[in-house]
Amino acid sequence: MKNILITGGPVHAYLDDVKIITNRFKGGLMAKLAGEFVDMAENLSDAVKVSRGDKKADVHITYLCSKSSQQPMWSEFLGGEFTDHLTCIHHNGIDDYMRLVCELAPEMDAVVLGAAVANLIPKNKIEGKFPSHNYKPGDTIPIDFTIAPRIIDEVKKANPKCHLFGYKLLSGVDYYELIRAAYGVLLESKAVAVFANDAQDLMQKYVVTKERGVHPIHNDDVAQFILDRMDEQYYSTTSLSDDNVTDELKECKKYLNKLLCSHKCNFIETDEGYMFGSGAVKIDNIDGGGEIFVTTARGKQEMEDYAYVFEVDHDKRKVYCADKKASLNAPLFDYIFNRWDDVKQILHFHHQREDLLTYKYATPGTDADSIRRNVTGPSFNIEGHGCILSYSKGGELIK
Repeated sequence: MKNILITGGPVHAYLDDVKIITNRFKGGLMAKLAGEFVDMAENLSDAVKVSRGDKKADVHITYLCSKSSQQPMWSEFLGGEFTDHLTCIHHNGIDDYMRLVCELAPEMDAVVLGAAVANLIPKNKIEGKFPSHNYKPGDTIPIDFTIAPRIIDEVKKANPKCHLFGYKLLSGVDYYELIRAAYGVLLESKAVAVFANDAQDLMQKYVVTKERGVHPIHNDDVAQFILDRMDEQYYSTTSLSDDNVTDELKECKKYLNKLLCSHKCNFIETDEGYMFGSGAVKIDNIDGGGEIFVTTARGKQEMEDYAYVFEVDHDKRKVYCADKKASLNAPLFDYIFNRWDDVKQILHFHHQREDLLTYKYATPGTDADSIRRNVTGPSFNIEGHGCILSYSKGGELIK
């Protein structure tokens, strides 16, 4: 069973022992999300699942909110039916909320932070109750406010292995500013994805991912997106000695460098200084042990460093490479090289081509992204993640 922590509703800060600072949201959409997960987990008949398109999920939801927030429909707090798939926990303001998230996170497979936190809080809480009897109507009361700590930045410290999902809400901003703000949250928190939306349309979400992909989805599709990411298994890297790097591989590295430079205009550089895109060039392994190739290295500027990949074990999800850690696309490159013998070089850009088929998104560096048995050719688009272009030794595009 997968354990998921979901937070929702307003998270207030105390001005004094009685007054609070909060926002207008009640947490309806996050309570609905928790309820959708429970619906997936409850035993529905096969006929019902087929007719409604529901997918079963073996999950337990811990829902964290205040007592005044809207509760999930399955909640016993509302007199709902008992279910083994939901536990509701109530916090008592921002300090309690942050403490509970950090305490609960280590036991979770995923953490979904959708609560509307009062991030503008009094710098110093007034002890007791504010003495309003000492003031007259119209008096100005100087109160210093500060920006509250962001709990999303602490989750990975408490549980580095959990799947972390955040939300970024802005109001009345343009699309670019919304995506830029969401991506900033993702980078600092190390989240899997951040759901960005404008307060003027809460049902329209834009999922921003690590590779700065943007996936427009409806609010009703959020639960399935999260489950899909949780089902993915990541590849790990095993570093080999640089003694394995032959002169032939070094020459191949130079060739890849020239190839990437010739396509420099197709690579995307973000405001944060990241360069997105990658490539690979294969050398046939004369010892009969499979394929080896040179590819871009993992990092902020992928085109500035290179890695030598000697083997990818897809059963054990391991990448064996020398010099640097290979691009997250290395397992996918290996799969293409082995499936299509005539492919000798691959380029990956973060735009899509109208002349190629488009396949479902999966997180780079996972089994779902790498073992793509349903693709009909070595060149294709990936939803929200650009295109994969495969070429013959002579440079001809192979579709």
